[in-house]
Amino acid sequence: MIRLLPREVYDKDTTLTIRGGGAYYSFTRKTHAYGYGSDISLEQGFLRVAFAGADYGMLVKLGDVPLEGVNAELPTVRFLSAYTAVTDEPQARLEQRRFGSGTKIDGIFYSERERAQINTTYLVRSINYSESDVLVAFRVLRKDSDGSLIIAWRMLREFPVTDLARAN
Repeated sequence: MIRLLPREVYDKDTTLTIRGGGAYYSFTRKTHAYGYGSDISLEQGFLRVAFAGADYGMLVKLGDVPLEGVNAELPTVRFLSAYTAVTDEPQARLEQRRFGSGTKIDGIFYSERERAQINTTYLVRSINYSESDVLVAFRVLRKDSDGSLIIAWRMLREFPVTDLARAN
């Protein structure tokens, strides 16, 4: 389990010394420090994926599903597991826009952000070029009085890291 602080808390409080103030989390590095391949963040009550450069990702709300119930048989897991990260910058920017505004594929809504809800399970595919590419299921267990979330998570798959071919 981890605690994800809302960005609004560290924006107001200058005593937090971790870069990003705990509002970000990297599932591969197991750190809240921003800038090291962060996979999710919490801002204004929303969970987000994809924060910098051409990095992008998809977030799906599964609902009140136990983490143990998330498996390769679910259509969302199948799609996110089969999805191949693009390798050139122009295509990455297109994918950022597509998932940033949200898109339906086979009747399932994929987006870069979802409202955080207690007792709700989410899937995230986070593509951080030259850093990490992961598929993670996580569940929001509790919301504390300061707005932070306590989540439990499970790594479903780590993909080979992709380098991005930059446009000239």
